[in-house]
Amino acid sequence: MAAGSSAPQRSRKAHGKVHMWLQRNELKLLAIDIVCIALLFFMHLLTSTFQIFTQEIAIAVHIVAAALVSFIALSVVWKGPVPLIICVLGIVLMHNSVILPDYAEPQTREVTFWSTTILLEEFTPTAVSVGATMNFLLGASMVAFSIIIAYRPSLLFTRNRPESLDSEWAKYPVWQDNALLADGRTERSIPVKSLMTDQEKYLLWRYEFILASIHGTPHLVRPDGLVPKDSALFRDKESGQMVGKARYTGFFM
Repeated sequence: MAAGSSAPQRSRKAHGKVHMWLQRNELKLLAIDIVCIALLFFMHLLTSTFQIFTQEIAIAVHIVAAALVSFIALSVVWKGPVPLIICVLGIVLMHNSVILPDYAEPQTREVTFWSTTILLEEFTPTAVSVGATMNFLLGASMVAFSIIIAYRPSLLFTRNRPESLDSEWAKYPVWQDNALLADGRTERSIPVKSLMTDQEKYLLWRYEFILASIHGTPHLVRPDGLVPKDSALFRDKESGQMVGKARYTGFFM
């Protein structure tokens, strides 16, 4: 029983170690992705330009291309399903751009219109080259997009993007009920509730922190916290209600 229960623990520890290693080596993973994309681009130019394949060369190209796109996928697989799906779609297009000229050999087909027979050439070198280039550019764009989502999503934020509700309160320090002054003396502290009206005490469950002026500096105080005797609560100018950070989303104070 003990051995069976320890197996999931070992699995979680191993998963945690792998995740930590990936976090510590994010820059290395990005560098590997850039190198892989550059090598795929070189292989794409090589196969699209010459379009000369033997069986051995074709097999080697397939193996190398599959290995390069696998490295790219592994660098984003731990970042979540959204960047992984976009990355997989991109690497499939990039892989196809490399191996497309191997399968798209020039062929001719007879087409008869009434009594006239016309020979149409399918998969011309120019068409194959253009198609492979379009696949590679689209695939590389999708891979770059997935890497941005995985590692630098802030690059996609708009300039005038509205700030989160918590960012408004991040600039205020949290009061830790410290009544010790700089010269070593202590001062009398009172519950912050004593500065509230009875109605505000009934609504106190809505608040996570109360904004109070302590020694002339705004601080966030816990509803059950202590503050110096000369402290004061910040209040709304119109309603006169105290100001604080809401505990639950939807209560604006």
